[in-house]
Amino acid sequence: TVRSANCLKAENIFLIGDLIQRTEVELLKTPNLGKKSLTEIKDVLATRGLSLGMRLENWPPENLEELMAR
Repeated sequence: TVRSANCLKAENIFLIGDLIQRTEVELLKTPNLGKKSLTEIKDVLATRGLSLGMRLENWPPENLEELMAR
């Protein structure tokens, strides 16, 4: 929802790679992001085979700006 998106933006979470490395506990500390929004985020991630608390090596990629410009 718009609420979830705004909460993530307020925490400077703009990329999936940034989001999935956060934990449920970390996200629940975000102002205005409650259990309903958290469930929504987890459901969307699950449809893509992702979950919160994942660890990514080499994140962010060195060429992130180049990738985002595409």
